[in-house]
Amino acid sequence: MPKLQFELKVGDSTISAEVSLPAEPIHPVDLLPVLHAFNDSLIGIAADKAEAAGQRISCHAGCGACCRQMVPISETEAFHLADLILAMDDDRKSRVTARFDEALRGLADCGMLDRLRSSVPFDSEELHRLGIEYFRLGLACPFLEDESCSIHPDRPSICREYLVTSPAVNCSAPRADNIAKVPLPAKLSRILFRFDDGIGDQSPRWLPLPLLLDWTAGHKRDTQPAILAPQLFENFMRKVVPQAGSIGEQNMEGTDESKK
Repeated sequence: MPKLQFELKVGDSTISAEVSLPAEPIHPVDLLPVLHAFNDSLIGIAADKAEAAGQRISCHAGCGACCRQMVPISETEAFHLADLILAMDDDRKSRVTARFDEALRGLADCGMLDRLRSSVPFDSEELHRLGIEYFRLGLACPFLEDESCSIHPDRPSICREYLVTSPAVNCSAPRADNIAKVPLPAKLSRILFRFDDGIGDQSPRWLPLPLLLDWTAGHKRDTQPAILAPQLFENFMRKVVPQAGSIGEQNMEGTDESKK
C-alpha cells in the first residue's frame, strides 16, 4: 500500500506523519477517516497550547449542551454517517432512525424544514438567525444518548472543532460574550464543505445533520468523483496549507504492506 509522508508546519509546531493509502481511485467519502485523524492532530495541538496557557478545556462526556445547535455537515460526511447507521445492528438502527424522524417532525411543525431544504444559499446574517431559531427549539442531535455523542469517533468535523474553555454550562445559552472557543490553526470542516468535487474548488455545500438520511436517500456516493487516493489526499492538503501553515516535505513511497 503506498505511503505518503509529509511534514506540516502549524505556527511554531510541526506535524510529521505517514499516511497509508490505497493505490486505486477512491471517493472523497472514503478518505474521511484519514481526514478525521488529521483534524484531531490539529485540534490536539491547539488544545495543548490552551492548557499550557492555563486554560482548561470544558468539553467532556455527559455535557451535551452544544448538541442542540444546528450542525452543518458536508455532503461527504452525510454519506459517511449514513453508512455508519446502515452498519448498526437492527435495534440500534431503529432507535437512531426514530430520533431522526422525530427531529424532522419537530422542524416541520415549526415551519423550518422547508427552509432548511432550500437550495438557495443563506447569507451570513440569515444563517446566524436560522442558527438561533434552531437552538431555541431544543432539538437534540439524533446521535445524542445520555447527553453524550454515541458516534464520538465518527462525529462531524465541525463538532470536533467546537472546543471551549468557558464554563460548560454557558453552552446551554451561548452568546458571543460567554463562550471562549479554543483558536484552531485550521478548520477542516470549511474545506470539506467544498471538497465533494475531490479538489476543493466548488462552492460551499452543506446540510443540517438531521436531514442526512432524507438527503442521502436521494443521492448516491458514487456520484462523487473517483480519484487516485494519494492525489486526493494531496488535493485536500493543498487547501489546508493556506489556513494552517506550509507543507515542508512530501514524499511518496511505493511500498506494499500487504506483501510483508
